[in-house]
Amino acid sequence: MRYVALLLLIVVFLASVSRSFYRTLGSAGLIPDDYRYGDLYRFSNLAAFRSDREGQCTAVPVRKAKAALYAVGDSFMEPGYVNAGDIAADYYSYTHWNDHRTVALDSSVRNVLLIESVERHFREHLAKPVENLQVVQGAVSDQAETKPSAWTDFEQFLTGPAEIRKDFPEERLDNMLFNWDFFLRIREWKAQLNLDLFGRSHPMTSLSPDEQHIFLKLDTDPKVINSNFNELTDEEVGTLVRRLNESADHYKKAGFDEVILSIIPNKTTIAAPAMGRYNRLIERIQQHPDLRLTIVDSYGWLKSAGPKAYQPGDSHWTCESRAKWLTQLNGVLLR
Repeated sequence: MRYVALLLLIVVFLASVSRSFYRTLGSAGLIPDDYRYGDLYRFSNLAAFRSDREGQCTAVPVRKAKAALYAVGDSFMEPGYVNAGDIAADYYSYTHWNDHRTVALDSSVRNVLLIESVERHFREHLAKPVENLQVVQGAVSDQAETKPSAWTDFEQFLTGPAEIRKDFPEERLDNMLFNWDFFLRIREWKAQLNLDLFGRSHPMTSLSPDEQHIFLKLDTDPKVINSNFNELTDEEVGTLVRRLNESADHYKKAGFDEVILSIIPNKTTIAAPAMGRYNRLIERIQQHPDLRLTIVDSYGWLKSAGPKAYQPGDSHWTCESRAKWLTQLNGVLLR
């Protein structure tokens, strides 16, 4: 029994300091998925927003175009949420905004670059021209930056910044030990008590005035550039458009045939635009007369769909909204 307890302690310690080992345990179902009820529920623990997260959506049947799609995007396009089978192209490659990739283009097919960003991070991503892809001649191993191993994770734990040595391990430990449904019920009781008695929710979240919808605080705080309600001048809009055009020109010179832009609205933009003065970022970028990128717009139909287009306890949209967006994107690839 002592050896079993020692082994369990070692496993818990390794998982707390190693992201790759932690994810391995999660994939095997040995620890709970802390996002299973949505990222906003994960922060708030408010029972009203507890619902199974729509993470693995049904594949969208598509015919394939003689094309290659290279996407630079965020969590709306992460593997498992959008896969090669959903894309109407013979070849599909995804690179997260935090990563860089070296690619060699096949000149016998139509090469398309997709720049996708959720609204809250668009201004940050376009603080400079997009440079996540390096196009080279000849065959390359089309891989993103090397995935960390348990050993490299441990080295970072010993020598890395404070968030790697303290914050991340603490978060993983909390999930492994206290994110089971039994403990979540206790957290829900505490969260509801704080809301009822003090009008407070988790500092990473905010509620609509009628408390029917929950959002990331980043979306609603007018003091930060991520917010729908942060001031956006015409001058900055012009600068963002110039950087988009510079990015498109660069990649077209490198061999891409077309560059697509898609800005995904914040949940607040659709579910509670009256919580502040909306800066209309998406419309002002997409309708700018100088913009030279192809647009895959989701703002228009999401605005008509309303709050139901997004998951109750998550900042991401539903599988139905995802499917509609993919249909639009694939329409561009197939034309």
